[in-house]
Amino acid sequence: MKILLIRRDNIGDLILTTPLIASLAQAYNAPVDLLVNSYNQAVLHGNPDVGQLHLYSKLHHRQPGQSALSVLWQRLKTILALRRARYDVAIIAREQWDKRPLQWAKLAGARRIIALGEQMPAAITDPVSPGREPEHIVQRLARLTAPLGLPETPPGPLALYLGDDEIAAMRQRLALKEGLPVYGLQISARKAPQRWQVEKFAELARRLVQQEHCQLLLFWSPGDANNPRHPGDDDKAAELLAACAGLPIAPVVTHQLRELMAAMSFCDQILTSDGGALHVAAGVGVPTVALFGNSEAHFWGPWQVPHRVVEGPTRDVRLLSVEAVLEAFNALRQQVLQQAGVAIPA
Repeated sequence: MKILLIRRDNIGDLILTTPLIASLAQAYNAPVDLLVNSYNQAVLHGNPDVGQLHLYSKLHHRQPGQSALSVLWQRLKTILALRRARYDVAIIAREQWDKRPLQWAKLAGARRIIALGEQMPAAITDPVSPGREPEHIVQRLARLTAPLGLPETPPGPLALYLGDDEIAAMRQRLALKEGLPVYGLQISARKAPQRWQVEKFAELARRLVQQEHCQLLLFWSPGDANNPRHPGDDDKAAELLAACAGLPIAPVVTHQLRELMAAMSFCDQILTSDGGALHVAAGVGVPTVALFGNSEAHFWGPWQVPHRVVEGPTRDVRLLSVEAVLEAFNALRQQVLQQAGVAIPA
């Protein structure tokens, strides 16, 4: 059976789909072909469960100097490649009904199309109910295997794969001191109610250094806040670094997703707002403290890594105190050390 998995969304969404990819690859003892966009494809590099990658670019993701015509020409070549592959099944890996991926499933010419949702068009040959009970998005996506008759098995962890060369290059770049814990602070979030204030991150950094001899790594979305395509937090990072003068905190400038993955893999624990970086941290297996504002923590929270979720009062992260976040951070650290059999001083 030839299966095409379609996931045309953001970086975090694709990372959250990796357990489904693994389930399908294991069930059929073969890698799974995917249609993804050029913006998130780096998530899948090195993944042994992935077969052929069909890529397309969204017009607003095109590179500087790249014309809209060249993007559309590449899209046409992708459509032709999909048709030549002759897929038996197209799976729309989307947690809720969305008509846009259906266009790609139709263009692929798959005989069966599987999707989650209610009251869908006749083109969806195998509709799957999203269910009514609260569940994680990974659990919901796992439902997409039911029409194929696969046994129900709990989905596995998120999976990101790094090469030895990527790890070695980042180790040399970070120049971390041996024997000291490394804590990551990721400060970026797309929505205002998910953004913890700079002064609170700075106070937390001071408190962490006061209570333990450690080293801190600072992560953020690079770029200018006014960039209409990819707004960044360079100014916020600079402000935080100035407020943390004298502390052992190192900025990690990442221009590529693979750099972020590699750098986060060196952390013993990470504090991050809800977003793609949260799932990067979970994907490289790092214990995570996640700050949640106006999104559903039970649905989007860290998956299968030790974690703590701290939800903002009235769904606003900006109302969280430093004390509440520090308490969660320390509780998670103690849990991880206990599980590792490390004695914790009284």
